[in-house]
Amino acid sequence: GNVTLAGAIKYSSNIAMAKFSERLTPTEQFEALRAFGFGSPAGVEFPSEARGELRMPHLWDSYAKASVAMGYAFAVTPVQLAAAYGAIANDGVLLTPTLVREIRDPGGKVLYQHRPEPVRRAVSPAVATRLREYLQLVVGDGGTAESAQLANYPIAGKTGTALRYDGGRYQDGHYTASFAAIWPADQPQLAMAVKLDDPRGSRYYGGTTAAPMTRAMLQEALASRRSAIDRR
Repeated sequence: GNVTLAGAIKYSSNIAMAKFSERLTPTEQFEALRAFGFGSPAGVEFPSEARGELRMPHLWDSYAKASVAMGYAFAVTPVQLAAAYGAIANDGVLLTPTLVREIRDPGGKVLYQHRPEPVRRAVSPAVATRLREYLQLVVGDGGTAESAQLANYPIAGKTGTALRYDGGRYQDGHYTASFAAIWPADQPQLAMAVKLDDPRGSRYYGGTTAAPMTRAMLQEALASRRSAIDRR
């Protein structure tokens, strides 16, 4: 069935990532993750923002490189994840996220408007373009996020299904499902991160839970006259 296929695809991709990690040193992996903002506060205007967890490379054990490559052994916040995908959408430049886009007075006059501030270049424009191409395949026919497809707009993204970490250990049978998306894939306007804690039942994968939820959110945004998106 589809769930079994999704599990098989995820398993094979994890193995591929683990093998690829053998070509990198712990320092190279660490610096690549830090370039996307993981392990440090994203900088939103919110007190006590969590910084996630990314251990220094000299503290990694013999399994850390493979674990990190598969998305384990470090922790990120949804804001960090959305910002990282925003960097991929923005030709490789990481921007400081914000919670408030603008403030207007009762008459509609703009009193404050956020201006995106670049943090650093995470990857080159060529690498960002290639990543968007790969991520678009995930949402294509047969991909783990096929359920996120929209009829008239291409989407790029990546599903995630991870064992939940609580009390110092991974909890068997309890998962975090996620989907991070870039819309539209060819001329990005939005970066989104959807995270579901402990989805129930056998269809707990990110591709069968968070991905269709993302599609529904985009459909509602496209149908709304007040959403800040360009439909051309």
